[in-house]
Amino acid sequence: MSLSYHFIALVIFLFLCTTTPKVTSASEADEMNGLPLEFRLAFMTGHVKEGLALYRELEMAAPHMLHPVSETHEHERMGLEKFGFDSTPFLKVSEALKANQAAKHIEPLLRQADTNLYEVALKVGGDSSEIINFLLDTIIEEYSIAITGDKITDIGEYQDAYGFQVVAQSYAAELSDNNRDLVASALTDLATLWLDGPLPVQNPTPVNDMLTAVEAIAKHLNKPISH
Repeated sequence: MSLSYHFIALVIFLFLCTTTPKVTSASEADEMNGLPLEFRLAFMTGHVKEGLALYRELEMAAPHMLHPVSETHEHERMGLEKFGFDSTPFLKVSEALKANQAAKHIEPLLRQADTNLYEVALKVGGDSSEIINFLLDTIIEEYSIAITGDKITDIGEYQDAYGFQVVAQSYAAELSDNNRDLVASALTDLATLWLDGPLPVQNPTPVNDMLTAVEAIAKHLNKPISH
């Protein structure tokens, strides 16, 4: 498949992402609006971390990087502007992808977006253990959708789950209790269950194995997950 074909497909995808009317259901929007701001921020950051991990695979990175500024996910960023959320880097990434810029030129823009969310997270604050628990719960939810039988059937959800564990690792460093090192180490081990990072594999980790690993981490936090 030629590079030009990939580029045309990517431009079409970006056009649809930026022009398609909002399709999120009322119940989904209400559920997201009902979450604490720090949870919504962690969820959004997971997509950006995923975009960073995939920036050399530009087509796969595109939906994750557009997530924070898309109309569909507007409800996730409500209230973040007052803490300094800046949509500019995300929009620049979109334009750079449309212009077919090389990955090495896009990476600085990705880093700007990542830095902005980090700075916003510092201002928003929140209980790190609660945020990690939310992310663990979300990992299982997304990973369970991603895997059918022993195959990846939804690569987007598979990659989302990977991004959320990356964010969980960053919050583990903020834990102040004696579990910090234990949780951080367990999250590092959890990352290895994505056998080639966010990239698709033929034989992914079974859902039950992922669930067992996630539940073990939740026990360290004394906050069992809901699944």
